[in-house]
Amino acid sequence: MAEAQGVNSVDIAVSVLECVTALGGTARAADIARMSGLSKSRLHKYLVSLCRSQMLYQDSATSRYSLGSKLLALASVAEKQNTLLTIINNALCELRDELNYSTGLVIRLGEHLMLTNYNRSYKNIDIDYLGNTPVPLSSSAAGWVFMAFDPSLSVQPDVDAAALEKVRQQGYAVRYHATEGIPGARAISCPIFSKGRELLGAATTMGFIPAEEDEIVRLASRLTAKVRAMQL
Repeated sequence: MAEAQGVNSVDIAVSVLECVTALGGTARAADIARMSGLSKSRLHKYLVSLCRSQMLYQDSATSRYSLGSKLLALASVAEKQNTLLTIINNALCELRDELNYSTGLVIRLGEHLMLTNYNRSYKNIDIDYLGNTPVPLSSSAAGWVFMAFDPSLSVQPDVDAAALEKVRQQGYAVRYHATEGIPGARAISCPIFSKGRELLGAATTMGFIPAEEDEIVRLASRLTAKVRAMQL
């Protein structure tokens, strides 16, 4: 019961913030109460907590509420992240158009990896992935990129240290063997760093890539060059 009340409280707090936003970013308590459907006494408790956490700010002269400094800071970070993801995915779409191989962006969410963007090639037959597809750590090219370049990620003890070092030296990882359920598919992945050398994600090209090493090296070179050219 306590957990349900906690979740409900968060929902109500978010709805209060949404009301302030809908009212133009600054509003009286009476207007927020009317829009949210909360009683004035119940709303007051949320307003006090939101102001205390700097999610809202109350002007002492007018008693009006506006969006707080912490909320604006969070919004700024979210906007920057969305901008970066757009820049990265646009570049990967360009590479898809140039090579006619599918491309994708893999990011880390906690201890898990996720394919957040997938740009399918124009070939009649290719691999299809849904958005937000989980990516295995030790059996994917992107997973090896994260293991090689993200020191905060826990690496499984059975991972070949020499193979990881090779990924670091050449700047990309290759999945040569088909993943279970995807016969014939190979993948190449390389790290995407911010200007401050923070690992943002792994750029990947995938599909029915020929087994010839010359073709794999050519695609890897095009992928890494495209990533280096990104203005992040």
